[in-house]
Amino acid sequence: MTSDEGSNKLFLLAIRGTLASPTLEASRLLHNGTAGVPASVAAAQSLGDLSHMVHVPVGGPTSSKSEFLILDLWNSIEGLNKFFANPKVQEEGGRIFSARDPGVWVPAEGFSSYHLPAPFGRNERVVAIARGDVGNTEKARALHNRTVVSQINKARKGGSMVHEAFVKLTPPGSPQSSEFLFLDVWMNAEGMNKHYQDPEFLQDFQRLFASPPTTSAWVHPPGDWVEW
Repeated sequence: MTSDEGSNKLFLLAIRGTLASPTLEASRLLHNGTAGVPASVAAAQSLGDLSHMVHVPVGGPTSSKSEFLILDLWNSIEGLNKFFANPKVQEEGGRIFSARDPGVWVPAEGFSSYHLPAPFGRNERVVAIARGDVGNTEKARALHNRTVVSQINKARKGGSMVHEAFVKLTPPGSPQSSEFLFLDVWMNAEGMNKHYQDPEFLQDFQRLFASPPTTSAWVHPPGDWVEW
């Protein structure tokens, strides 16, 4: 990977998988006793890990075969690679997940995004993700940006806080990927569902992808999980 020293570029590490432990509580204790111990947190942060958040599916199971999602934001791809090259880190990840699909994503250049504050007391948080191939990036960018601009007021009334577009990171010298990840954060699950079912939104959303995307919605798991 090339160096981004001197820039404010962020890298999203998304790890989606199936928990290895028989219960969510056992997974919580394992996570906090491995990735969440102070030495491991300090090591990750020293290499550029700015944020570490954990999620489970909305309304999903909380026992055997639970899905799990980790979202980390890094500001150093070299630091990220160095951290995960550590055999101990890989071994600990293998203990948390029985199967996992890690990916590194970068902000999609020219794609509109926004970050809006939450009013006091609105503490519900739902993360919605759509991942798929957009085909022609230029056409997808134009459609995406028109949709964001035309829908932002309606989305905000429904509880939208964040919208970001990411593209899959590819090795230096390789063509840019056409696989994208769109990430939204909402403070109202009911408003989120209503917005995503709106015919006007659905029409543009379906046109954005070359083939049907993978969509999912996530919340913070119960209990005290080490995050930063």
